[in-house]
Amino acid sequence: MSLIKYTFVFLEVSFLILGVYLPLAKMKEFWLFKSEFSILSISYQFLVNNEHLLFFIVFFFGLVFPLIKIISRTLKLEMVTRFNLHRFSMIDVFLISLLVFIGKSSSFFEIQLGTGFYFLVLSVFIGYFFVIFEK
Repeated sequence: MSLIKYTFVFLEVSFLILGVYLPLAKMKEFWLFKSEFSILSISYQFLVNNEHLLFFIVFFFGLVFPLIKIISRTLKLEMVTRFNLHRFSMIDVFLISLLVFIGKSSSFFEIQLGTGFYFLVLSVFIGYFFVIFEK
């Protein structure tokens, strides 16, 4: 692979990891309580509270599947690419957008998107740009 492709892969993985680690959103409840959450913190809370199915959904669809997708696209692994993992990655962005919609329509809590959300979106855009650039 050329230097440009390695740069795209490095940026995509870096933004994905930052998006998973940094807060996705900040929630203010009843104008008093504030909390931030990231994919890792949500996964950890589900694991600690014995919510194994929710842990699996958030952790694997938010981190593992996107990483497998990047690795398989980079190494051209045909066995993995036929499963269309792009359909299953970024489920966390969907859930956050749903949460933001609910928060904006409710008067009990307020939601602001965090930097992790934007890093996840950047990772997706770089991935799509990489696929377009490769063709």
